[in-house]
Amino acid sequence: MKFSTYIARRFMLGGKGAGASKFTGWIAIIGMAIGCFALIISIAVLNGFEIQVAEKIIGFEGDLRISRINRSLHNDLVDDLNEHDNIDQIVPFMERKGVVVTENNSVRMVSFKAVPFKKINEFYNLGFEALPINLNEPQILLGTLLAERLQVQVGDQVRLMSPIDSPVQIGLPRVVKAEVIGIFQLDVLDYDDRIVFLPLKYGKQLFLRKKAVDGYDTRLENSKQIEKTKTELTNEFKNTARVETWQDIHEGLFSAMRLERIGAIIVLSLIILVAAFNLTSTLVLVTYQKIREFGILRTLGTSANTVKSIIIKQGLLIGGIGAAVGLLLSVGLVLMQNYLGFLPLPSDIYAFDKLPMILSGWDILLVPLIAFLLIILSSFIAAKRAMLIEPKEAVHLEK
Repeated sequence: MKFSTYIARRFMLGGKGAGASKFTGWIAIIGMAIGCFALIISIAVLNGFEIQVAEKIIGFEGDLRISRINRSLHNDLVDDLNEHDNIDQIVPFMERKGVVVTENNSVRMVSFKAVPFKKINEFYNLGFEALPINLNEPQILLGTLLAERLQVQVGDQVRLMSPIDSPVQIGLPRVVKAEVIGIFQLDVLDYDDRIVFLPLKYGKQLFLRKKAVDGYDTRLENSKQIEKTKTELTNEFKNTARVETWQDIHEGLFSAMRLERIGAIIVLSLIILVAAFNLTSTLVLVTYQKIREFGILRTLGTSANTVKSIIIKQGLLIGGIGAAVGLLLSVGLVLMQNYLGFLPLPSDIYAFDKLPMILSGWDILLVPLIAFLLIILSSFIAAKRAMLIEPKEAVHLEK
């Protein structure tokens, strides 16, 4: 053990007979532990919610979307997509703003999404185990909030209209009567209150002004290569089609969530900063309690850098204990929550039955790094203060 480390351990928290320095030292340790604990837990919860929301969105929309397709490319685009190594599933879709009217004349503006119903339960993760699909009859799927507003249930009949596709010579939109065969609940964005799925066959009948599908939702075999696949398809289609990932489509949402995470890190780091200030006062107090001992060490030939190293190592020991305790407790809580799920969430408010907590290796490194930098800063401030003491004067001072 190095000389400076040995002295730092002996002088830590003022050593034997210490009074105020021991109390403030323990406050610094507890504050550092609470700061690290709160920061890691908040990051884990924010990560958990972001990943859960991302999974819901991917399940609802797929990995990649190809839209704004040039008419000349429609015939060959599906063949090109099927030939791509990383594309697993392709579903054409048509979208249009429209109106749903119930039997009791409740009216609601919605966003229709027409897709092949024989693939809907296979491609879109809407939470249905099975659906009573009849390809020869118009049927729809809608969200829970929209069903509540329209006061409809599974089996009810509704009328679908697309006013923008009204024939000019008549002036009345075409009406399609459809049966509600399923009500989904995603609790993400406004999907439950806005989206209505209907068969592509009847979407073409309803959207008279559309000459072709609006685009294709795709799923990848390896979602980790989503950016690579997007780049390859963009280079292949150039200006004849638009290729977007699910992140591109919802860039605003995830940018806001990332900004929220950064804000939480900055705010909760203030707890660690306060603990670091307390650590500085503890080290200064310990230095003045041991001022005579430091003076003797300097008189016996100990260099100023060694004394400075002793104080810095004291700070690292005190702050390091607090940071380590906070890190272990928080990581332990995250692991327990992931395996046991003992922190539930009300299912009528949230889309998840338990509090999601997810940590990455970078998150586990980030918090100790923040704590380490603040501990080093506090220790240097205290060490610089100690260097102002003259050795000869220190030896004659009383404790």
